[in-house]
Order: sequence, then structure tokens, then C-alpha cells
Amino acid sequence: MDVETMDEVADCLLSVAWNIFPLMGKPPARPGNRPEEIRTLLVDACHDAGMRAREWAAEHGAGTEEDRRPFLRLAEVGTDANLLLGMVSGTLVPDHERVRRRWAEVETLAAEAGELAVLIQGRPVGRPPLAAGDQSFSSVRS
Repeated sequence: MDVETMDEVADCLLSVAWNIFPLMGKPPARPGNRPEEIRTLLVDACHDAGMRAREWAAEHGAGTEEDRRPFLRLAEVGTDANLLLGMVSGTLVPDHERVRRRWAEVETLAAEAGELAVLIQGRPVGRPPLAAGDQSFSSVRS
């Protein structure tokens, strides 16, 4: 996918968030339900980053490839993690070793999503982080 403007980045991130959970129907993550916790993190991170990308575009225009890179990486991580979560929960013939490897990948991607979300919270400069985002992202770092 060729993404040439920060507005297109915003569309991409908001689409990823919508595809994980329709935003109006996102249930709260139940404590101890790791797939729901991760999906909630991904939706919150991608939605927040998409809104920040819109703000970036309004302030700075299209942005450079370097400006867009962390936003696009978050979209990629969100998509990949959600796909893997579907694979670990939807197996017809359980293969415990494969499930363990996929869970390791999911956790690695969730940690990266949290790191990217924290990085993106500083863009555009001077905007305070969203309260909901802080709560979701801090759980990944612990």
C-alpha cells in the first residue's frame, strides 16, 4: 500500500482499529482475558494514533516518510497481532507448540504496539496524552 500523506496514514490506522473492534461496539476487556486486553490496547492505540495523524496533517501537511513510519508500523503491528490472536483462538486441531509460539509473537507485538503508542503520543509536539491511552499502554510496559 502506498501511503503518501499523513491523512492517508490516519485512514489506515482508523481502519485497523475498526477491523479489530467496531469502535461503538468495543466491549471493555475483562480482567485476566489476555486476548481482549491486547485487542483493547490495539484498538485504543490505533484509534488514538489515527486521530493524532489527522492533527499532524492539519498542522504540518503531508509529512515525510520518516514522520509517517511509526504510525504505519503501529498499523502493521495491530493487524499482525489481531491476525495471530485469531489463529490462537480458532484452531480446529490444537497444536500446543504452535499456539505457544504464536502467543510469544502476539506478546512481542503487543509490547511493540505499546512502545509505538507512547512514541506517537508525543506527536504533534505539545499535545497531552489521552487518559484512556495512558491506562492501556501502561499495562503493556509492566
